[in-house]
Amino acid sequence: MAQQTVDISKKYSLDEYILIDETGNERHEYYYGKLIAMPGETLLHNEICAQLLILLKSILPKGRYKVYIENVKVNIEGEEVYVYPDIVVIQSQPKVDAPHKEYIIYSPLLIVEVLSDSTRKYDLTDKFIQYQKISSLQYYLAVEPQKQLVIFYEKDDSNNWIAKTFTALDETILLPKLYASFTLGDIYEAGV
Repeated sequence: MAQQTVDISKKYSLDEYILIDETGNERHEYYYGKLIAMPGETLLHNEICAQLLILLKSILPKGRYKVYIENVKVNIEGEEVYVYPDIVVIQSQPKVDAPHKEYIIYSPLLIVEVLSDSTRKYDLTDKFIQYQKISSLQYYLAVEPQKQLVIFYEKDDSNNWIAKTFTALDETILLPKLYASFTLGDIYEAGV
């Protein structure tokens, strides 16, 4: 299939967006018909994502959750917005016929973004504002690759988001709704 050329002035349908992203060499986020190109990633960014994938697969109860990395889209609930998180944990996809559910996650429980100079502000503000609209989402982690720092957001029982900052390798990040926990050292001491 031929690669699609993106016209940044055009509004695309969801079907056109899926076709462009699945046949092109570049990933895009979708914001009400507009396509926004995603920047490339550093080797360190990729190593931390891989470490987090391995870590989450090892600590989450077997067979209960699925963990996806980088190349899956998440729909912002109730919006015509589709974004690419670095790591996504789900329990299951919706049983109803959601459009393109073979490419798009509709009910994330945990989202992780590994920050970079080009995405830090977007990941911590605009993207997090969008993520808060997803009713299933319980946890959001923003991980700094260059230093030992994780900003952890957890939704409480009143649907308010509580932020905690972790900087010590022996500090434990609790994910009680996923029956799991890990330390900062599990991310940063694994040879990345």
